[in-house]
Amino acid sequence: MLKLYTYYQSVAAHRVRIALNYKGAPYQSIFIDMDHSEHLGEQYLHLNPEGLVPALIVNDDLVITQSSAILEYIEERYPERPLLPQDRELRGRIRSLAQLFIADMQPMNVMRVYKYMQDEMGVDYDKRRAWYEHWMSFGFKAVESLLANKDDTGAFCFGDKPTLADVCLVPQVWNASKYGIDLSAYPTVRRIYRTCQTLSAFQAGAPETQADLLAQSS
Repeated sequence: MLKLYTYYQSVAAHRVRIALNYKGAPYQSIFIDMDHSEHLGEQYLHLNPEGLVPALIVNDDLVITQSSAILEYIEERYPERPLLPQDRELRGRIRSLAQLFIADMQPMNVMRVYKYMQDEMGVDYDKRRAWYEHWMSFGFKAVESLLANKDDTGAFCFGDKPTLADVCLVPQVWNASKYGIDLSAYPTVRRIYRTCQTLSAFQAGAPETQADLLAQSS
């Protein structure tokens, strides 16, 4: 069985959980307590020297550590319920939007960046908050422009079935909502997010349903 090292608040791990759930792939969640620096322990660093989540353990010889690589692996291993269509041009567009979230938006708002800005650069809270708001607004404005009033935007980002783009959109919207970003200017993004949240795969992957968070309130 696949083993997924995960943390409830991780945007990258969130998207992988959704994809695994959507595919119906059996996997075991192994929770890494990043609040208490478990990701920096010797045992985990042996698996992933970057000390980040997610990490997918396929077998003793294969550990995949980047969410985009994990998502591609899942798509290839479990093709029965595809997140990428057969049409090559449409696959390119879906991957483009997915990478907007993975490569452009998320790296600008991860906790290690904030901690470095605070501890090493002495950047105060207001400026760190302004940084976060700027890059989230910059990204969501582009996403809204790419999706609004487009012929192939349906109930989801591309058509009426979830794709890799939706898998990547939902965690970023969840993160922005958690930290109080005003999303009122992005009605298409919000509509697609709400639609995704009606599906069990997205519900089961949500941070609020993860055992490491639930254990904190028990």
